[in-house]
Amino acid sequence: MTTVTDTNTTPLVELRDIRVSFGGLHAVDGVSLSLHPGEVMAVVGGNGAGKSTVLKTLFGLLKPRQGQVRLNGQDITGASQKALLAQGIAFVPQGREIFPLLSVRENLETGFAAAKRADRYVPDEIYDLFPVLKDMLWRRGGDLSGGQQQQLAIARALVTRPRLLVLDEPTEGIQPSIIKDIGRAIDY
Repeated sequence: MTTVTDTNTTPLVELRDIRVSFGGLHAVDGVSLSLHPGEVMAVVGGNGAGKSTVLKTLFGLLKPRQGQVRLNGQDITGASQKALLAQGIAFVPQGREIFPLLSVRENLETGFAAAKRADRYVPDEIYDLFPVLKDMLWRRGGDLSGGQQQQLAIARALVTRPRLLVLDEPTEGIQPSIIKDIGRAIDY
C-alpha cells in the first residue's frame, strides 16, 4: 500500500530523537519518525531492537530520557495513558492483555472507559471486521484461541474510536486466516 501525504501538514504523531534507557542499557537511541493522517507505518527490526520500547514510549508507558512525542504538534511526552486515550490514541500491547475471566462483551465494554456516554456502544463495523466476536459475546476471553483473543484486543481498542491505533506484534503466533482479518482492521 502506498500513501500519498501532503508534507505541508502537521504530522498526526511525531517522535523526535527518542532515547530510552533501562539502567545503563540504551534500548532506543535517537529514534525519530512521523506519521500523517491516513498513513500506515510498520516498525521493523529483530528481537531486542527496541520496537516495543518505541511503541510503549509513544503510548506513555515509558518515559524517554531525551526527546519528544508530539500529537498534532503538541508535546505529549510522558502523558498518562488516560490522557492519551482521551486524545484518540489506542494501544494494543504484545500479549493482548485481555481480561480472561470477563466475557467478550465485557472486554469490549472496558474500551468505553474513555468514551463519552453517547459513544458507549460497540459499532456494527467492529463485528463486520471480526464476526467471530459477535458469535462469542458471552464466552470468557480466556476461552478464546490466541487469534480470537488478538481480534478481541484490537476490537476493544477500536471501540475507543481512535485517531491513531498502535499495534505491538499484532500477528505474532496467529494463523494466516486471522492475519487477513487483522489486515482488514488496519485498513479500517
